[in-house]
Amino acid sequence: MKILVTGARGFVGARIMDEWNEAIPAPSLRGANEDAIRQLLDTVDPDVIIHTAAISDIPACEKNPDASYQANVEIPVWLAKTGVKLVAFSTDQVYSGCNDEGPYREEAAEPANLYARHKLEMERRTLEANPNTVLLRATWMYDMPIYRIANRGNFLVNMLRNKELSFSSTQHRAVTYVREVAYHIMEAASLPGGVYNYGSENEFTMMDTALWLKKTLSLPIMIHDAGLLHNLWMDCSRIKNNGIHFNSTLDGLRECMEDYGLCEISR
Repeated sequence: MKILVTGARGFVGARIMDEWNEAIPAPSLRGANEDAIRQLLDTVDPDVIIHTAAISDIPACEKNPDASYQANVEIPVWLAKTGVKLVAFSTDQVYSGCNDEGPYREEAAEPANLYARHKLEMERRTLEANPNTVLLRATWMYDMPIYRIANRGNFLVNMLRNKELSFSSTQHRAVTYVREVAYHIMEAASLPGGVYNYGSENEFTMMDTALWLKKTLSLPIMIHDAGLLHNLWMDCSRIKNNGIHFNSTLDGLRECMEDYGLCEISR
């Protein structure tokens, strides 16, 4: 099977390339038009496109909505129109405006920021263009840095590097080990077209999750209460019913710490 990965040097794409090193990295699609997308697909002739490239920084999207729209809506729609099986990443932010407390099933989406609205439009339009498209609503993901690969702040790195952080004692939200995301990606590519919550589940608040990690690694960090924040936790029954099982948030953190020997370092 010939796999094309967009955003191959990004946070998610780089781990997918590590896991599936026979995959083909796409060139940067920033500023690409529909003709360029079609030419790329005609040249590579992939069986599956794993689309990870995006502008995921919420303030950056608000500041430059046109760039956000091209990256987060137009490019994935053009990829879907080629007719190749597309697996595209969406976000748990589509639940940021939901009225109930959750956990949220796929039908409950109600975005409260521009980035999430663009992602929800992307989901709808890619499925219209190609009903075989698989949309993966991902949680906040974490990993340790990879040499020469960009690694923006994430939950684990932030906890290791900072002296003070704030997390909500009421907000329920999962965080997911990105290497699990990469490990399951070809299973995801075999899913029927549709939208799937994709990642870990978490029965604890973000404050409780942070306090657990602080205690486990004996971190010298002060954790403050960020106050009332909207829940973003997801019900992942749909992917589990399709045979894809992620660790819980705490078990995923344990696996990551074992992979990098962090528990030994903290002793």
